[in-house]
Amino acid sequence: MNKLVALVISTIASAAPIAADASPVTWSFYETGITSCNSPRDCMLPRQPFVLMTLTLPGPTSTGTAIWQGGPSLPVYTGDSFALPLPFLTLHPGTLTPAFAGAASNVGGRDCLDNFVGSAALCDFNISWAENAGVLTAISINVDAIDDNIGGLGGHPPPFFGLTGGPLASDFILGGCSNTQCTVAGFWQSDLAASIPEPMSAVLLITGLLGTCLASRSRLSG
Repeated sequence: MNKLVALVISTIASAAPIAADASPVTWSFYETGITSCNSPRDCMLPRQPFVLMTLTLPGPTSTGTAIWQGGPSLPVYTGDSFALPLPFLTLHPGTLTPAFAGAASNVGGRDCLDNFVGSAALCDFNISWAENAGVLTAISINVDAIDDNIGGLGGHPPPFFGLTGGPLASDFILGGCSNTQCTVAGFWQSDLAASIPEPMSAVLLITGLLGTCLASRSRLSG
């Protein structure tokens, strides 16, 4: 019986989420709809489920900003680190991180406004996020490249890509929007659910173990 109690305690401990876990958390934005399109015939929702982009943070609780006004200015990063793969960098795969050092980091080392750089070059970005205990409570993404945009398409202040989606634009195709501007909808989902044991599974296991033990004791006493 003592061994069973020890096993139960061990099972409960392993099933409890670890709040202090500092493992990276990856958030994926699942695009579920195109709510508006400047050229409807050029917009088609990608085959579902479809992940438009991901954002990796250093842990389940994180805040930070990343701002670059383009040109010769240097980016300003505050708070935690991050990794944002840019879905439009198909010919030159790249991920935006605090290692990006402005114009010198663009393909060819040239400024974004130099048309010889091509669509792989960034023009500017303004990104912020807030995550608390595995819940993404706020996110704002504005990333401009020569041929593609996520977020701001003008306005005062400009719109942004947030918790439930936002504007896109592409001279090619981005999120099912081809050579046009559009607004997409969806949701962010983290990979935490796959890494944290489900408490109910532990409860069912414990119930089964106790039931087996009681049945065994009943047979012995009979």
